[in-house]
Amino acid sequence: MEGRREQVSLLEEDPYVGNHCESTTLVNLLRQREVELSESLIFGLAGGLSFIYWRTKQMPTPFVGGRIKPDTLSENLANALKLRLSVHETSSVKRAKEHLLAELESGTIVGLKLDRYFLDYSTDDFRFAAHYVACVGYDDDRFALVETRPLGLQWASGESLETARNARGPMSSRNRAFTLDLPKGGIPDLGKAARKGIKKAAEDFLNPPISNFGYKGMHKVADLMPQWLDDLDSPADSLPEICTIMEDAGTGGGLFRTMWAEFLAETADITGTGEYQEVSDAYREVSKKWTEVAGLLNEAGVASSRESLHSASKLVHEAADREQLLMQRLLELSS
Repeated sequence: MEGRREQVSLLEEDPYVGNHCESTTLVNLLRQREVELSESLIFGLAGGLSFIYWRTKQMPTPFVGGRIKPDTLSENLANALKLRLSVHETSSVKRAKEHLLAELESGTIVGLKLDRYFLDYSTDDFRFAAHYVACVGYDDDRFALVETRPLGLQWASGESLETARNARGPMSSRNRAFTLDLPKGGIPDLGKAARKGIKKAAEDFLNPPISNFGYKGMHKVADLMPQWLDDLDSPADSLPEICTIMEDAGTGGGLFRTMWAEFLAETADITGTGEYQEVSDAYREVSKKWTEVAGLLNEAGVASSRESLHSASKLVHEAADREQLLMQRLLELSS
């Protein structure tokens, strides 16, 4: 029988508690390396903004997302700042726990990918296997995890953490854990890195590989919205869920467009290029459109309102046209 482990805490100050799980985790990993970057800047440096519409026959609820795919944010940030991203994955629950304990005992904060549904403090009523937390310590068989707002610092039992990390499902990984280390010469020029992140996001948005992504994906989902009361198995459940995912589930509001606007404002300050501030202001207005769309989808689900779906569809077409122009401008500014 295992003996009691001594408490390990790697927090020297209150952890950062942000909007989005993966970028919040990255803020805390970098803080330990004495690099203070805002969550929005991290999101933008990684070229985090995107758009995706996805639905398969097995999905009762369509997925409408506003960021690049899971894990890519961490990988892109590491490339942008020349960081060493060390990733550990294993199908063995035992080896995953041993690795986590070894990293914590060496004094390293660890990013974990998991399904929060299984954590004993969770009140989630849905499964999502691409959630991220920063593990900042343990006390015997309880682990300290940094969540996004409003949860903040939470404690999870070792058993529930094992189950959450080993969960299978769309976008899941095999007990993925990761750490960051700085390059020997320090991080590169932030202005140049920001321009590269903007250019990558703009190119991908304007030239999507399939019609489900980028501005084309926006027009596609806008065309489909008016039929959702008929096409969805349970519109009363699905439409409010889509609203939550777009507005409240770690997006920072407006389908990540508010975070992107904040990043562009920081880029304007860092580079001294005022045009980035102009696009930032425009993206704040776009963000409001997406917030309005989310509200209309919720209203459509609650009241079975076709009018709300038609209004949402019109707004999404408008947002798609506006974002296409804004991304073209960002591409010009950053090339």
